Amino acid sequence: MSCCDIVKPEFSGIVYHANYLRFMERGRTNHLRLMGASQHALFEQAQEETPGFAFVVRSMELDFLRPARMDDVLDVVTWPVAVKGASITLAQEVRRGVDVLVKAEVRVAFISEGRAKPIPKSLRQLMKADLAPD
Repeated sequence: MSCCDIVKPEFSGIVYHANYLRFMERGRTNHLRLMGASQHALFEQAQEETPGFAFVVRSMELDFLRPARMDDVLDVVTWPVAVKGASITLAQEVRRGVDVLVKAEVRVAFISEGRAKPIPKSLRQLMKADLAPD
């Protein structure tokens, strides 16, 4: 799954490191959106089971390999690594063509009413759809 952005550089002409977090957030949002036509119904069902739920970033590990520059067109590629009871680990790469600029591993927690909660089965199955079989 990917999304594209035309980069807005800092004064130096190189993308400021914190901007990659925004790019990756959009990549995670698009990943959820692109998972399938039944997604809306599954999220409504999850809302009924766990009112007020949200996904929040719990931890993130980043590796900055190369800088993006003015007018670069970037792809943010996102895929699940592990889906557990109350969290999902996603891998992400920010790419310029075939060059990987930034690698990330992101752990996202499922919360409701300010506490971690088990991800409803329907959502867990949807998110595991992209995982390679064990």
